[in-house]
Amino acid sequence: MSSSNWRQPMPTPEAYWMNRVLYDIHHVSSDLQRYLADPDAYMADIPLPPERKAAIRDNDIGAMYHAGVNPLLLRAHCLGLRIPEATFVQSLRAAVPTKEHPSHG
Repeated sequence: MSSSNWRQPMPTPEAYWMNRVLYDIHHVSSDLQRYLADPDAYMADIPLPPERKAAIRDNDIGAMYHAGVNPLLLRAHCLGLRIPEATFVQSLRAAVPTKEHPSHG
């Protein structure tokens, strides 16, 4: 059995750290407040390149998805920050070519 996620043959360390940031800010009681107060300071010690940190800080849903962020964590992040569902869905549709999400009806 090979390791893979929905975007990559093997999840990358970057995907792990992005997932970890999203998980922690919504599951560790003080982390959300620290993140909201200063996302860059919150992520200062996280071993991610600036463009990945910017994707998280700027809530770039498409970039996070393409980087390998777990879609369930991505959705929970959007809910936690009160990003409207329509914005979430529209961002994913813009990031994923039509052939990757065929019509279901």
